[in-house]
Amino acid sequence: MGSSGLLDIIGSFTTFGLLMLAMFRLNAGSTESTNAYYANYMLQTNMLTLTLMLETDLRDIGKNYTRTNSDPTPIRTAATNELSFMIGPDLIDWKVGDPSELTATPNPLDRYVRRNVNGVEHILNLGVTNMTFKYWKIDSPTDSLPAPVAQTDYSVIGPVDVSIQIESQYKRTQQYMNDTSEYEMYWRQIRSVARSTMIQSQ
Repeated sequence: MGSSGLLDIIGSFTTFGLLMLAMFRLNAGSTESTNAYYANYMLQTNMLTLTLMLETDLRDIGKNYTRTNSDPTPIRTAATNELSFMIGPDLIDWKVGDPSELTATPNPLDRYVRRNVNGVEHILNLGVTNMTFKYWKIDSPTDSLPAPVAQTDYSVIGPVDVSIQIESQYKRTQQYMNDTSEYEMYWRQIRSVARSTMIQSQ
């Protein structure tokens, strides 16, 4: 075999190797894009699930609830990590857990969110890394109430500020470390509790 033929064979192997390397890189990039897309999809799904449940409950605080002089408010607990209230005869309790309770995922910051209805607990594992409640005065909506709110101040709770942060359970890759939109999502809403309680008092 002449040197020309040997060079042709070497050139063929080199070309084949470059093509295979390009294919591997393309496949790796495609897999990474798919993982990022799936992580973002799960973020949106989890956030939508949680916020729909929470919004429904907050909207109905005090609905069909009979207030009395000894029990003037449907609020039962008003803390940074917990909010419980009456909707008709039902006691609804939302409580955010501690990260130490959830060790089955790679993310060390995510935690359980518990929704308890009349003692029946539903444990939600949706990638929540932060969920807080903040309370404002009914007669002065720019003044917040210290949490946990004292029981004697439940009747002066006006707007409730809910902040939620959800992160993906998947490990972030270097490519997405600067752009975290694929791996985390933030939601905030201010819901007026006082409006619901006042409607019932009319």
